[in-house]
Amino acid sequence: MYQPGDLVQVTLDCDIKFFWGKMAIVLKCMGQDITDHAKGNYYKIEFGDGKRHIFYDKELKLLSKAERK
Repeated sequence: MYQPGDLVQVTLDCDIKFFWGKMAIVLKCMGQDITDHAKGNYYKIEFGDGKRHIFYDKELKLLSKAERK
């Protein structure tokens, strides 16, 4: 589980070219989707260019290959 303040570096082999090699910080945990039986969390993250995105924890792990800095 990610915590606010965790830094995430997107890998260079990420499938989404827009995010390649970018750094982001976890701003906050947005909570769980009650329809999700896997009990995953959503996180609001901010990239170095100021853009904010919300990712499901599994998506965040795929982007960063679970690397937390």
